[in-house]
Amino acid sequence: MPLQVNDQLSLLADILRSHQLDQCGSNSECQQLERLTNSLLQNPQTPIELRETLMAIQTYSQNGGQSPSLDQHIIQSSGDLNQWMNVIDNM
Repeated sequence: MPLQVNDQLSLLADILRSHQLDQCGSNSECQQLERLTNSLLQNPQTPIELRETLMAIQTYSQNGGQSPSLDQHIIQSSGDLNQWMNVIDNM
């Protein structure tokens, strides 16, 4: 059974919150973020207001997966993580 948009957004926010709080993450989490954002961007039920944020998260996850230091990438993205979680939480 596929996850609904709200479930996907909740999972997305959980991973981002974990990155922010722990200031570390894994390549598998970046891959999961990328899969979630791809799915949400392709879903017509995803609110239009979220598309820009989802594309930014997708870029973050792609860059994180390619970064020589994922933890440093997460720390440098702290402000973005806050902003994205606020957008998702307010949906």
